[in-house]
Amino acid sequence: MNRISVFVRRQRIKKLENWVMRAIIAETFLLVIFPQIAAAAVIVGIIAWFLRLQIDKKFKIRTLPFDMPITIFVILGAISVLMSPERSFDLFYNYCGVMGVFILTYLLVGQNIRTNEQVKILMKAVAAAAIMVVVVGFFQYFFGFDTSEVKLTVIDPFGGYAGIFSTFENPSVLAVYLDIIICLALGMSANLGTAKQKLIILAAIVIFALCLTFTYSGGAFLSIAVIFLIYGVFYDWRILIFFAAGTSILLYNNSIFLERVLSFFAADDLSNGLRIGIWVSTISMIADHPFIGIGWGAYQFIYPQYDYYCLGMKETIHHAHNLYLQMAAEVGIAGALAFFWYFFGTMFSALNLDSNEGYNKIKNAAGEIAQRAKGATFKQKFNEELVKTFAESKFLQSLAQIKSMFILRMSELTHQIFDKAEKSQNKIESEKKSEPELVHHDEMKFDAKTKKSDDKKSDDDKMDIQKFSEVISLFENKTDTADKKFVEGIRLGIGLAFLSIALNGLSVDSLFNIQISIFMWILGALAASIEELDG
Repeated sequence: MNRISVFVRRQRIKKLENWVMRAIIAETFLLVIFPQIAAAAVIVGIIAWFLRLQIDKKFKIRTLPFDMPITIFVILGAISVLMSPERSFDLFYNYCGVMGVFILTYLLVGQNIRTNEQVKILMKAVAAAAIMVVVVGFFQYFFGFDTSEVKLTVIDPFGGYAGIFSTFENPSVLAVYLDIIICLALGMSANLGTAKQKLIILAAIVIFALCLTFTYSGGAFLSIAVIFLIYGVFYDWRILIFFAAGTSILLYNNSIFLERVLSFFAADDLSNGLRIGIWVSTISMIADHPFIGIGWGAYQFIYPQYDYYCLGMKETIHHAHNLYLQMAAEVGIAGALAFFWYFFGTMFSALNLDSNEGYNKIKNAAGEIAQRAKGATFKQKFNEELVKTFAESKFLQSLAQIKSMFILRMSELTHQIFDKAEKSQNKIESEKKSEPELVHHDEMKFDAKTKKSDDKKSDDDKMDIQKFSEVISLFENKTDTADKKFVEGIRLGIGLAFLSIALNGLSVDSLFNIQISIFMWILGALAASIEELDG
C-alpha cells in the first residue's frame, strides 16, 4: 500500500509539473495575440505550482537574486496608488490586475524553470510567437491594413503611410518587441558551435530586421544599431560588417524608413518637439511629487494639469515617452530606483563576463586546434572532420546508443544463458559427486586452459561493456556541454534585450505596453532562473 501511494504521488507531481510548464508556454506564446488569455494561463500555472508545493516536499521555494528590489517596488507602487491625487477604484483595480500579472509571471517562471531542457522549451515558445508576429507584419506590409485598427501610427510626412504593427497596438511597440527578439537571436549565435546553426540565426536576424524597417521606428533602429556595435566590439567583430552591409541595402531600398531615421536627429521635427514638451511637463510632476509619485498608472489622468506645451491636442497623452521619467513620475524616485535596481541588476548579471568565460575558452581552444591543423596531413584532417561529424550528429549518436544498448542487452542474455547452464551443470555434478571419476592428466590441462579462456572472455566482455558505457557518457557530456552553451547564449541574449529596452526607453516608455512588460518580466525571471539552474 505504501509503494502504491508513493507511485500515485509521483504521478501527481509529474502531472502538476507538466501543467505548470504548459501554463508558462501558453502565456509566452499567447502573449502576442491574446494578452487576456495569457493572463488566465498565469493563474492556472500558479494554482498548479501551489498544489505541487503541497505534495512535493522536495520542491522548495527558492530565493532569486532580485526579490528585494521587486518587493520594494511593488509596495511603493501600492502606496503611490493609495496616495494618488487621482483616487479612484479603477486606478486601484488596474494596479492589482496588471501588477499582479507581472509579479505572478515572475514567480511562475522564476520558481519553476530549473533545468536546461525547460529553458529550451520556453525559448521554442518565444521563437514560435516571434515567427507568427513577423508573418502577420509582412502580411500587413504587402496586403495593407486598416489604419483605424492601430492606436498610435507612425505617419511619414510624404506618403501618409503607416508603419506595420502586427499583433501589437502600434508600430513603436512592435519595433521594441523586434529589438528584443533580435537581441535574443544575437545571444544564441554567440554560443552556437556549427556554421549551419549560425547561418540559420543570421537569416532569422535579417528577417526580423527587415520587419523592423517596415515599422518606420527610427528610435528602435538606432537602439539595435548600438546593440550590434556593442556585440561586435566585445563578441564578434564580423557582425559589424554584416550589419553595415544589411543596413545599407535596407535603407537604400526603403527611403521612407531612411527619412524616419534621419528625422530622429532633426531639431525641428514635430515628434521630437512634442517629446521635449512632454518631458518638461513630466519633470514638473516629479518635482511636485518626488517621494510617492502621482500614482502607478495615473499619468494620463494627471498630465492635463501639467500640459504647458501641448495645449489643444485632442489625443490623450498616455505616457511620458521616456521610461525613466515615467517611472519616477508615477511611483516616485524611491520606487523608480527600486525598479531600476532590479532592471539594471538583471541586465548587468546577464551580461557578466563570467557568463562568457566558457565561450572564450572554447574560442581560444578552437583557435589552437585550427593552428595545429595547418600542418596536418590530409588523412589527419579527414579523421578530425569524421570525428567532429560523428560527435555533432544526433542521428549517429542515436545509432551508437542503440548499438551499445543492443550489445549490452545481448551480453546480459548470454550471461543469463550461461548462468542457467552453469546451474544445471552444477546440479548434475552434485548428483554424480558420490561416484568416483577418473580424469586423465591431459584432460585436466584442457579444462584448465578452457577455464582460463572463459575467464579471459568474461574480462573482455566486461571491458567492452565499460568502453560502450564510456562512449555513452561521452555523448551525454557533449549534450550537457551543448545545452549549457545554449543556455549561456540565452542569458547573453536576455542581457542584450534588457539593454535594448533601456535604450528605447530614452525616447519612448518601452514598458508602457502590457505585452512588452509581461515579456520583460518573463525574460527577467528566466535570467534569474539560469543563475540557479540545478540540471
